[in-house]
Parts: sequence; C-alpha cells; structure tokens
Amino acid sequence: MKSKELLGISILLFVSLLISCNKDTNSPVITVLGVNPISHCIGSEYVDQGATAQDEEDGDITDKINTTNNVDADQIGTYTVVYTVEDKAGNSATATRTVEVIYCK
Repeated sequence: MKSKELLGISILLFVSLLISCNKDTNSPVITVLGVNPISHCIGSEYVDQGATAQDEEDGDITDKINTTNNVDADQIGTYTVVYTVEDKAGNSATATRTVEVIYCK
C-alpha cells in the first residue's frame, strides 16, 4: 500500500473513532410533577400536573414530551398517564403517573 493510501485510511479511522466516542447514548430524564400516585374524586375534572424532561446534550426538552392520558374521572378505576420523550440522538425515556379515581364522601 502506498503511504498516501495508508494516511487516508488512518485519517478515516481516526475520524470514525472520534464520532463514535462523541455519540450521545444517554436517555433523557423525565420528572413527573405533583403527587404520584394520586387519588382523585369521581365526578370532578382531572387536570394532570404534567412532567418535565431534561437531556444532557439537548437541555430542557419538556416541550417534546408526548402525554397519553386516558383518565376517566367519571368512572371508578385505576388509570395510568404515560409521558414519553425522545432527544435529538433518538434516545427515549418513559415515565408514568398512576391515577386512582375513587368515591369521596
């Protein structure tokens, strides 16, 4: 192999190594706000307190949270609110809140 070819290959390997070393593999962290789990009185409106999300590389990504909220405040039962978020590198995180709809006197 010629020295120019070896130099080119060496540079490519070095750049590949740098890219792989700097790859973001850390998942974001979701913090559920308020009480968890929570008991909620049947018949009253349920307003979820939400969550925040932080990522080491992207910072505050709270606005990227997707929330699935199937709480039926008119039906006694246990429900789960699910928060999911993904950072720019594709790392994801999930957190949940348990909501128990109960009869209150």
